[in-house]
Amino acid sequence: MMQAVSTRASGRYLLLASMLYIWSLPAQAEQDLLIGGSQYSRTSSYSYLGIIKPVADGQLGQGWFVSAIGSWLTYEYDINFNNQADRLKAKAPGIDFGLGYGWQGDQYYLQLSTAAGYRDYRLSPEVPGEEPEGSTLSLMPQLQAGYQFTPKFDVGLISNWSIGPQSQFNRLRLGYRPTGMWHVGLEGMYQEGKSYRIKQYGLFVTRYLADGLSLEIHGGTLESQDISSAAYVGAAFSKSF
Repeated sequence: MMQAVSTRASGRYLLLASMLYIWSLPAQAEQDLLIGGSQYSRTSSYSYLGIIKPVADGQLGQGWFVSAIGSWLTYEYDINFNNQADRLKAKAPGIDFGLGYGWQGDQYYLQLSTAAGYRDYRLSPEVPGEEPEGSTLSLMPQLQAGYQFTPKFDVGLISNWSIGPQSQFNRLRLGYRPTGMWHVGLEGMYQEGKSYRIKQYGLFVTRYLADGLSLEIHGGTLESQDISSAAYVGAAFSKSF
């Protein structure tokens, strides 16, 4: 069961990381941000598509904003049911609605937000006692912050607590900008819940293109509480308009 929780928790990373794109852009009035991406590992996948919209005279990167993001999560793991080995597979569509406020200066950004989420877990085969199953709700307060030490070196932090699942997620990124169009670096993540702990290490590469478009690839390894490890790879994009 612990492996199943691990795959569900690690799926949150890609969505949270994509939200950070908004802070890598200069403040832009009256523009929305479209985000999307996918992440895959041997036993799970996670894909999403959504929009972040400034409100109340806010701008991308500064002021009030709302978000709406749909996602699709899958995972699988071995079980023993009725004294027989089997493979449980899950599909879990979901949607999140968020509200937040951001501050941005010449060398820093700071954002506080909260999101309410709904996800429908569909298990095959249906096994009594396996959780979650069916409809679930969550509330996720979140902090994002970053600081640019020099024009080339920066650091970024995401930290949140998910009320309902009773889990936390923390990610630290150390980035380097060889040019204004590229952003590369190291990332480390720590996730914890009622029955799991996950450490994740990886690399990311982001390319900024014309007309507010950015593309990212990332990958690495994750280690769970039972010392098992797996590789992951993902890609994401953002587009302001």
